[in-house]
Amino acid sequence: MTIQPDFSPDMLKRFLRLRVDMMVRLSFPSPSRSAEKAARAELRQRCDVTRQEFWDAWQGSLTNGRVRAKIWAALWVDPADDRILLTDDGGQEVRDAG
Repeated sequence: MTIQPDFSPDMLKRFLRLRVDMMVRLSFPSPSRSAEKAARAELRQRCDVTRQEFWDAWQGSLTNGRVRAKIWAALWVDPADDRILLTDDGGQEVRDAG
């Protein structure tokens, strides 16, 4: 049985929140709201997506497969490495090897 990674909008939301939390802890030893805002802005710029696209991802409601793939790539995770294509309904499908 092969277990497929989960690249759903909800999992993307969780990864984004964990990454921002890590960035805040590394950059600002005493966390504050402004530190989180700065970390989110830095990560959004690294993702090269619009504010609305990042916000939708942050809320777990981003369904656009192309944009989700860009954000995952900025998190150093590539769904294509696992032969996964992100679909525009928020889902994913396994691509054939050939």
